[in-house]
Amino acid sequence: MNYQESEEYIHSFHRFTKEPGLKGIRMLLSLLGDPQKSLRFIHVAGTNGKGSTTAMCASILREAGYRTGMFVSPYVLTFRERIQIDGQMIPEEEMAALCEEICFAVEKMAQEGIAPAEFEVVTALGMLWFARQKCDVVCLEVGLGGRFDATNVIEQSLVSVICAIGYDHTQILGDTLEQIAFEKCGILKPDGVCVSYPKQDPEALAEIMKQCAQKNNRLIIPNAESVEIDTESILGSRFRYNNLEWDLPLAGHHQIYNFLTAVSAIEAVKTKGFAISDKNITDGIAKVAFPARMERISVEPLVVLDGAHNPQGCEALAKAMALTPKKKIVIMGMMRDKDWVHASSMIAKEAEMFFAVTPDNPRALPAEELAQEAAALTGQARAFSTVEEAVDAAVKLLREDMALFCCGSLYLAAQIRPVLQERLRKRQEPALH
Repeated sequence: MNYQESEEYIHSFHRFTKEPGLKGIRMLLSLLGDPQKSLRFIHVAGTNGKGSTTAMCASILREAGYRTGMFVSPYVLTFRERIQIDGQMIPEEEMAALCEEICFAVEKMAQEGIAPAEFEVVTALGMLWFARQKCDVVCLEVGLGGRFDATNVIEQSLVSVICAIGYDHTQILGDTLEQIAFEKCGILKPDGVCVSYPKQDPEALAEIMKQCAQKNNRLIIPNAESVEIDTESILGSRFRYNNLEWDLPLAGHHQIYNFLTAVSAIEAVKTKGFAISDKNITDGIAKVAFPARMERISVEPLVVLDGAHNPQGCEALAKAMALTPKKKIVIMGMMRDKDWVHASSMIAKEAEMFFAVTPDNPRALPAEELAQEAAALTGQARAFSTVEEAVDAAVKLLREDMALFCCGSLYLAAQIRPVLQERLRKRQEPALH
């Protein structure tokens, strides 16, 4: 099996199992020798901010000299982004070899009439590689929910992290914040430590507190009021916290709350015997980078790519957009199964021009419907037949007093990122001669 075949093999599995639960992943990992049992984890759940928080924790641990695994989803550019050690993606040849091992285990499962879901196979792949590479700690992002997520196969965690909870995947997780919080809190382990995002909705926070009490978890909620902000811009934030100066390159006020969540998780990990200095933490935060999370593709002209795809994420992006006085062009494409009307309205209100596209995905919302909805809220709304046409139109219009924001889906982010980079490179070429 080569790399391309291994990726095709992973994607050949169904997205969900017939019945929710951990039976499949437990059997799969058991057949592989239970690699997860040799690892230690920071387990991260939530609706928004999981990826950024996971990346911050991993960056800090790397700075402290720990061999650090990072498991995130979905990917933006290549599947291998999902499984990293010390910032390096799993090598193609190792992924192919491990998939061959998984293939034999899956065949044994089939004899019992059990077929794993795609995410269970991905989780098993990550656990195998992290264990074989003898990671000191793994920053483990939940895929969907928590209680029945494949990552919840782990028996213990150094700390359980609950990021911002909002409405997403309501058809699976429930249509109230209380129900969604209950599912997310499924990752809490008895007698453990839980860190919560500091600005949870009261309904979600009440459920988190209830679950922590039932599972005898120490609940840590960082104090958002203790941050003294110096500057906030689309390029990031500078502030004081815990008598230290911080430089956070991820833009948006919500990222300060994610920062508090991540640093509180690391402080909890320190109590478990990890040697992590203040400098490790400040340097780790200063070096954090995460594709498609308020990512600056270009500073001049200002081009920002963000994976915001639900109302909570789009609200955070809209607030970040307001930090720049530049006129905004937006390229947006969304999935139909999201709350796209509410989410897109917040972005459209910030836009001078709104360019709608259809992401390359079977669940995508047609660009024409998105443009029609946005037309009532912005000066100009247009639907484009391809992402490339939308990018060409936007880049031609970009002047010094304008900025381009691209958002709506991580599927769109994966599709549009290389196009943006190539068009902006061509735009700069005349200036080089």
